[in-house]
Amino acid sequence: MDWLSVADIARLTRIPAPTARRYASLFREFLPHRKTGRVTRYAPEAAGVFERIAALYQDGRVTTEIEEVLRGEFSRTIDVDAAPASAPAADVRAVSPALGEMMEKFGQSLRLLADQKEIIACLRKDVRKLKAGFVLLARDRKKLKALPQDGDEDLRRALDAGHKSLARKDAEIEELALGLSFDTSDLKIKMQTLEQELVRLRKDRRDMERHLLDKIDRLKPS
Repeated sequence: MDWLSVADIARLTRIPAPTARRYASLFREFLPHRKTGRVTRYAPEAAGVFERIAALYQDGRVTTEIEEVLRGEFSRTIDVDAAPASAPAADVRAVSPALGEMMEKFGQSLRLLADQKEIIACLRKDVRKLKAGFVLLARDRKKLKALPQDGDEDLRRALDAGHKSLARKDAEIEELALGLSFDTSDLKIKMQTLEQELVRLRKDRRDMERHLLDKIDRLKPS
């Protein structure tokens, strides 16, 4: 099976590459994939999931609603790491499988948190661009209103048509900005949950390390 990069997915589905990367991070659990080092590649059937996500966003769904839809339509996936396990990780699992599993979850949470922060930065940049476009459209509308209404009939009709077109664009930009704001809010909530989970994992790791050290000290010959 030929595994695909995000760029390959974007080319196949005609979804913009930045948007495809955002989908890949937000809905990773529904996309069949594997990791080789730092590179993540996706199974060919993942393209259909990307297209479904794009269609749901176009229908006006927010991220939480899309997750519910995908949960009912697609099975969840797990990360498959194609790289061989390192010796230290193997030693940790040999000593304590629970500690090894905890450290693996800790690493996954760190990677997911980094992805979420990158997505939020991109969304904020998009919102700033939309706000700038909104200001420019508002200025153009004011200029059109300030023009004299009498005079050439064809010119007046052209100005009216331009005014209506700008009004529609204005409404579209407001809707997009609102949608991006909702997505950013969803991501902030997810980040707060992840940060709380990281704090708990750090504490559990320290407790487990102390527990193992105590056991090792007891097993040492007197």
